[in-house]
Order: sequence, then C-alpha cells, then structure tokens
Amino acid sequence: MHLTEFNVVLVDDEPDVHEITRLALRNFRIYGLPVRLHSAASKAEGIELLNSLTLGRADISMASVALIDVVMETDHAGLELCAYIRDVMKNRRMQLYVRTGQPGVAPERSVIDQYDIQGYLAKSEATEDKLYTLVKAGVRQACYTGLSHALQDLLHCLIQSASSRDGITAALRGWQRQARLDLKGEAAVAISSALCYMVDDQFVAGVAAWHDEALARQRRDELAALPATTLNEEGDRVTMDGRDFLIQIAPTAANASVQYMLRGTVEAPDWEVALYHAYLRSFAALWKQAG
Repeated sequence: MHLTEFNVVLVDDEPDVHEITRLALRNFRIYGLPVRLHSAASKAEGIELLNSLTLGRADISMASVALIDVVMETDHAGLELCAYIRDVMKNRRMQLYVRTGQPGVAPERSVIDQYDIQGYLAKSEATEDKLYTLVKAGVRQACYTGLSHALQDLLHCLIQSASSRDGITAALRGWQRQARLDLKGEAAVAISSALCYMVDDQFVAGVAAWHDEALARQRRDELAALPATTLNEEGDRVTMDGRDFLIQIAPTAANASVQYMLRGTVEAPDWEVALYHAYLRSFAALWKQAG
C-alpha cells in the first residue's frame, strides 16, 4: 500500500449533508489509514476538485470514492458529473455512488442502467452505518482495481522497451518516477513507499530508502533470512515483516530470478501480494526473453 490516506469526494449542494457525512467518517480508518473528506457544492466545483486530485494523468486520481448528489444546479448535474469522470477523465477506478433526495427525478433503475456507477441511495437511507459500508467497500475495490490497472500499465510500458534489458531498466525507472508526480510535475504528498528490484542478484532499480543499493541489499538479506510462505509449485516465495515484504521469483527455463521488495504505509493485504506476484512473474519472463 503506497497511500498515506484515502481520499473521499463529496459533491452536494446541501451544507447539512457535508456536516453529517464528515461526522459519520470521523476517526474512520481503512487498512489502518485515515480517510480524508473533500467537499464540493456543485458540478463545476466537483470537476475542479477532482482535477486537483489527479495524479500523473487525467484517468488516475488520489480519490478512491465519490459520493455525488443528483440534483444540484440542475436536475441531473450529479449524473453529468459521473459521466464527466468516466467519459472525459476516463477514470474507471474511482467508485461512484449517487445520492438523491428526489428519487422521482432520477429513478434508480434508469440511473443504474445508463451510468457507470457502483451504487444509488436515497438521502433518507444515508445512515452512518450505510456510509461506513459504502465508503469502506468502495475504497477496498478502488485499491484493488487501481493497483491492477497500474501494474498492467507498467507491464505494457516495459513490453514496449523489451528489446534489451537496459531498455527495460530505463523504462522501469522512468515509470516509477512519473507514477509519484501530480499533474504539475510535483511529488504527490499522499504517496509514501520504498521499493527495490533485483534480478539475478543485480540491483536494477530502487526508490526512496532503497535507492541506495547497499541499504537495499542489507534489508533484502534480512528479509530473506526470515521464514517465507511458498506462493506456487515453481518455488516463488514471499516474506512479510511488518510494512515490508519481499517476493522472490524462482529461476526457471522461462523466468529470471527476481527479488522485489516493498515497504508500504501499512502491512500489505493478501490481495496486494497476489497482484504483485502475478506481475512479477510476467516481469521475470520478460527479462529472461530480453537476454
């Protein structure tokens, strides 16, 4: 997990809704990380807010969940904002939930059929428990979807440079730098992690604390000495130690020997390890073929 907090966007023209939502999400933590609520009162403010939370490119946002009122400056302003997120920003990761105090204006089945959203609820249904459920489930799904897409994008980038191992290395380092910047080219404050790639015991790339090869090797050796969990029949393994984990891809006729180390903001859940493992097996095969 790279994030230091989870960002939730609320777009609604009723001040009371903002206050109630803020109270409902107070002291709310997911995977041990806090939730930060961002507020907007109209479609236009919502677009401005979402653009400010964009990370690297328009389809990637630091916001995991958006709670959007249907009726604001117009009867369908909220639905138009949902369409903007999906069709203009091309963001498929953010989990969208629409809320309305006037269900007759935008009937539930019609909205679900026409718009790419995850949920619909009347404001009378927006209890503290319901908000807890929607936000927690939404953040979990956004994390899984976001990491899946990010690793897919990274692998696609590496494939384009796979004519040589030097090309893969340069593309990997460039992608890691770009993934931590906002649209202004500045470091994103909500991202904090260290990572390292070693292939056939060669130091390939390191970020943050493990940019230093000596420190990375020292921590790799410490993790490698701890008990590991076997991931498959080929002998791939993972070692967990608090916020740090080490995935080792066993060398085969098709794969290079890869060691990937990550220090996140919290202990990695099982699904995160599984996604990295699947990606690293493809990376190991790509490196082997480039040789």
